Amino acid sequence: MKKQIVKEFITVKKVRYLPREEPPPPPPPPRRVLIVGRCTLDVINICNEQPKPGIIERTDEGFWRLGGYAPNTCCVLRRLGTTCEFLGQLTKVPAFESLTNSFQAMGIEISNCPRTNQQPPHRIIVAVRGKAQQSTVEYTNHSHELTYQQFVGAVDYRQYCWIHFELRKTGETIRMVRAVRAYNERSPDAYIVLSVDLADMKPQSCLMAALADYVLIRKQLKVDNGYMNGRETVWAVRDVMDVARRRWQSKQPKKSPYITEEIPELDPVTCRKITSHQPIIIYNNYEEGASCLMPDGKYFKVGPHKPQKIVDAIGEEETFVGAFIYAMQGDKMSMRDAIEYATRAACFKVSIYGFDQMRCMPKDLVACYHA
Repeated sequence: MKKQIVKEFITVKKVRYLPREEPPPPPPPPRRVLIVGRCTLDVINICNEQPKPGIIERTDEGFWRLGGYAPNTCCVLRRLGTTCEFLGQLTKVPAFESLTNSFQAMGIEISNCPRTNQQPPHRIIVAVRGKAQQSTVEYTNHSHELTYQQFVGAVDYRQYCWIHFELRKTGETIRMVRAVRAYNERSPDAYIVLSVDLADMKPQSCLMAALADYVLIRKQLKVDNGYMNGRETVWAVRDVMDVARRRWQSKQPKKSPYITEEIPELDPVTCRKITSHQPIIIYNNYEEGASCLMPDGKYFKVGPHKPQKIVDAIGEEETFVGAFIYAMQGDKMSMRDAIEYATRAACFKVSIYGFDQMRCMPKDLVACYHA
């Protein structure tokens, strides 16, 4: 009995392998750029001169492709090497599967896009060969636009570092912009940069632009309102934005604070002074030079650029926007360098067909000077 007890106590359990250490958690995936807008089917005809009414004009050059302001911006970002996502309504009609295939071929994320059974919006573009002139006939309606409920249901804010909005259906877009701003207030460490496209001077459009960090003005806005140059354009947009903001604030119900007997001391960290938000306003025009108005009122302008030959001017403004986002988000350039790079990219775009050759664009400003 004694020997048996001793034998049990001196038995040692052999351990062959030590337990493995738990692997470290994988790093979070890099945040990407989100472009919100509308996808169209572009039918492009290139003529020697603008067609005259009542006359049949024949041409031997024409094609159709994926189009629209937001998809073209995504194309530029992908050609420059930036991971991006498009968010907008896509069609499930089999005849238009090529639009979805074009997104997938370029590596643009579209998994969160809502699908519809109606035909997509389309544009007929008549461009003049060798000139930056084009006429566009566009078919679209409000059913093709992304709604606020679809946006909120599809977007996970933690995945994005920059969101750019195309100006479509302004009432819905304002709610989307405010939703992103509310997230930025809740999560300042994961701040999302907001930029919007401004195509007109309507009060509601300017109110939406006042909520963003960057406002990118189209060239046609200057022509429609009769402004003389880029400096006058950016200052006029700033004034209209301020008027729209004050008018909206005057219509809001006034808050009546609860007055306590003892007034507590204000914490300077949590109770900060409320200041009016002023976005950076940029007017893009490679022929005249891009203009920029900073929030503190400082204005500067980059030099103009002239292409050797105009081949395809369709998508020039989208190229400026995509190159600017790439320069600010990817390469972390300064404001002046980013606008200079975007201006050179727009000038390079009009000298090539489509967006495929944008991958030949130098990826930094220094290489642009040696190209």
